[in-house]
Amino acid sequence: MKTSTVSFIFFFVMIFSFSVQAEQTEKEKTLHEMHATMRLMDSALCQALEGANLQMFGQLGESGKVDKDLVERGANMVKDGKAMILKMLEGKEMKALHKEGEYNEKIMHDLHALGDRMLHVIEEVEKLHGEALKQINVK
Repeated sequence: MKTSTVSFIFFFVMIFSFSVQAEQTEKEKTLHEMHATMRLMDSALCQALEGANLQMFGQLGESGKVDKDLVERGANMVKDGKAMILKMLEGKEMKALHKEGEYNEKIMHDLHALGDRMLHVIEEVEKLHGEALKQINVK
């Protein structure tokens, strides 16, 4: 009788612990997805800013035949960085996170606010390069 009681208790404890672990794993998965999204957004911002740097370097006109390539590659990097941030904020992965609802609302709000600020920085860089190109073309 003692053996069957101990076996029953052990079985019950194991089942209960597995369900708790499964619940923790889902929450950890969601946090991991949000962290991965933030890392991708950070990478995209760095890519866009590096592209802006290449554009500026090419616009100086001091690298001869390579200037055009610098400006084109830089413009593509800015465009791709911005597109990645938009995808992270509005893509199917983010929609799935919102649908699942297994996240902290403040963290999600802060993540979207951060993405909006990143996009604003990129748009300001694009505006500056547009103005710089107008000045170069005027001279």
